Amino acid sequence: MHSAKAEVVHALNNLANKIETTAVKIVDSRKMVAWGKLRRSLKTKVDPERLAIDVFADDRIAPYAQYVHEGRKPGKMPPVSMIEEWARKKRLLSNPDYQGKRSLYSEDLAKTRLSARINPYAKLSKKQQRLADRYHSLAWKIAYKMKHREIKPRRFLLDAILATLKKELS
Repeated sequence: MHSAKAEVVHALNNLANKIETTAVKIVDSRKMVAWGKLRRSLKTKVDPERLAIDVFADDRIAPYAQYVHEGRKPGKMPPVSMIEEWARKKRLLSNPDYQGKRSLYSEDLAKTRLSARINPYAKLSKKQQRLADRYHSLAWKIAYKMKHREIKPRRFLLDAILATLKKELS
């Protein structure tokens, strides 16, 4: 009887690994990647006592994963700092495609280099400081819109579980 349980636990471990791999592929294919934090946060854990698999995103790595997966209702302002970091990483203000009447894009600042993660003690040039201020302003605009609009769920974990089970059962 003990060996049968060990075989089931082994099969569950294999299934958990496949679910985790599928979840990473789904996050990549849906382009939900800026830093790779969401991708790295995806975990599976097998509980041999309950003979169950837990599939989750580690909120210490990607605290926003819950909102990506489940969406969020309007009403509460999201953290501006994470949005600002994301915008700098994507270099949104260095791309002329984002021009518009109220755009923060500036040809003068487009070639200015600014790290995605700014050390608060670092000395920035005047251009870098202006660009950092514009990124902060952009992040506030995005956060304000997110506060008033619903974010649709993107159920990548559930899709990974279903896709893996469908593949294993066929």
